[in-house]
Amino acid sequence: MKLSRRKIDLRKNYPIFFELGLIGALLISIAAFRFHLPSNSQSSSNIEIKEEPPVTLSPITIQKKPAPPPVLARIPVEIPNDDPIDPPAIDFADFNDPPSALDLPPETDDSDELEVLEIAEFMPKMEGGLEALYNDIKYPELAKRNGIEGIVIAEFIITEKGKIEDLKIVRGIGGGCDEEVLRVIKLQSFTPGIQNGNLVKVRMKQVVHFRLQR
Repeated sequence: MKLSRRKIDLRKNYPIFFELGLIGALLISIAAFRFHLPSNSQSSSNIEIKEEPPVTLSPITIQKKPAPPPVLARIPVEIPNDDPIDPPAIDFADFNDPPSALDLPPETDDSDELEVLEIAEFMPKMEGGLEALYNDIKYPELAKRNGIEGIVIAEFIITEKGKIEDLKIVRGIGGGCDEEVLRVIKLQSFTPGIQNGNLVKVRMKQVVHFRLQR
C-alpha cells in the first residue's frame, strides 16, 4: 500500500518563521552584551603609561605701586592786618599862582632833513626825455648872428617831490644860450630819485648842445 505524501507549503508559514528567527536573533544579541569576560591581570600590566610634558606656568609679575602725586607747593597767604593805615598827605596846588609856561620842543632845521645824493639806486628822470627838452629850446638870435656854438652844462637838485632847486650854469657859452637852458629846464617835469625804497634828493647835471645849421 502506498503512503500519500502531503505537500507542505512553506510560503504559507513564512511570516511565522521570520518572526521566530528575529526573536531568536534578539535573544542572542542580548545574551552576548550581558556576558562578561574575566579580567586578565597580566594585560593591565602591559599598558604603557605615557609621561606628559611638564606644564610651564608664566612668571608671576608683581605690579608696582604707582608713584604718589607730587606735593603741591603751598602759596603763602598774607594775613590781613587790622591796624589802620594812615593815608599820605596830598599837597594841593595853589590855584592863585599863575601856571608855568610849557617848554617848546627844539626847532629843527628842515633844510638838513634829507641829504643830497650824487648817485641813487634810481636816478631822477625827465618826463619825455631829451626830446622834450630840445623841442622847447629856441636858438637865441644873438647867438645865431654871432655864430656862437658849443656846450652848456647846467646843475640842479631834484627834491623828493620832483621839484627843481638850486639851478645854475656851471659852463656857459654866452649869447643868450645860458639863459635859454635855464628857462627850458624849469619847464620840465622830473620823477624823484629812490634810495633803499625812500624818496631822496639827488644832484643832477644836464648837458645841452648848441649847433648852427649850415
